[in-house]
Amino acid sequence: MRPFFRIYGDIIRHADRLVPGMMRPMWLSATGPRTVFFWGPAMKWVLPAICKQCVVLAGLIDVLARPPHLISQKQSLVLALSGVLWSRWSLVIKPKNYSYLACNAVLSVSQCMLLWRSLNSEWKKWQDEKAHIA
Repeated sequence: MRPFFRIYGDIIRHADRLVPGMMRPMWLSATGPRTVFFWGPAMKWVLPAICKQCVVLAGLIDVLARPPHLISQKQSLVLALSGVLWSRWSLVIKPKNYSYLACNAVLSVSQCMLLWRSLNSEWKKWQDEKAHIA
């Protein structure tokens, strides 16, 4: 693991010289690109999108496109609760990580919307069956 720290340190030292003066406060901040507090949320948004497995963006796309009968209620509930949990955690840690908060809040909201669509579809189906029987 030590070689990775050394490589990362070398990259940061070289990048320090290239950062313009205007960008220095952001670069040197406690949640800037020199820290895990920047790269964690960035990878949660970007890296899975490159690998075509981004949970956050897939959830947003599913809200618009996925048929309600194909939505897994258990999975949506677990992902929504996970998003709430990690959103809370991002505000408890020091320094507060607002980019991680945004990522997890979007995940939680999109999964709640999917869960609502699925439950609403089942409710309407149940109402139709009930009306048909009566």
